[in-house]
Amino acid sequence: MARKYSWLVVVGLIAVGIYVVLRVLGGGGGVPPAGQDSPQAVLRKAQRALSEGQKARFVECCAVRSSNYTAAAEALFDYVQAAYRLRDALRGTYGKEAWETLVSRQADPARFTAFVWPRDEDVAAAAKITVNGDEARVELAADAEPLMLKLEGVWRIEAFPHGSGVRARRDALARAAETLRAAREDVGKPGTPLEDLAANVRRNLPGDL
Repeated sequence: MARKYSWLVVVGLIAVGIYVVLRVLGGGGGVPPAGQDSPQAVLRKAQRALSEGQKARFVECCAVRSSNYTAAAEALFDYVQAAYRLRDALRGTYGKEAWETLVSRQADPARFTAFVWPRDEDVAAAAKITVNGDEARVELAADAEPLMLKLEGVWRIEAFPHGSGVRARRDALARAAETLRAAREDVGKPGTPLEDLAANVRRNLPGDL
């Protein structure tokens, strides 16, 4: 009888070990997510998720270490979606260069558009990617800070590196998204030229975005 129970214990430990490994590789979500086997692949997956409005798929692309990281990744997704809607509205009302005009009037244009990637371009193909072991450095634009990736069983985007104040960034992104939604409501209103709208966005964006 004792031998029978010892085998049950061994089997149970093996099952627990497999479960833990899968949880680690998948960032807490079970089996590892698909489409993240290279830096280029995770960039393409993230861009597609942002373009198509797929929040869960975008969060899969991000390195998350706690519920705060998940909430911050979701807030980043919401911010980008608000930016896309504002960009479409601006171009439809003020012309095709309107978005670029608004961006140029912000305090830090590169930070403002860091994840607002073009829908019709392959950011992975255009990016300069340097891999060093389980880390990768991605240069998307000459004037933008490098984007860092981390290999955790699959490649993930380090949208919120250690020490970046993830809860504060989450709150700032949520406020920024509200600012962009409010700006979207003002597009095309009488007495609201593009220059004033851009100035309002700059004035109301949180400084810690």
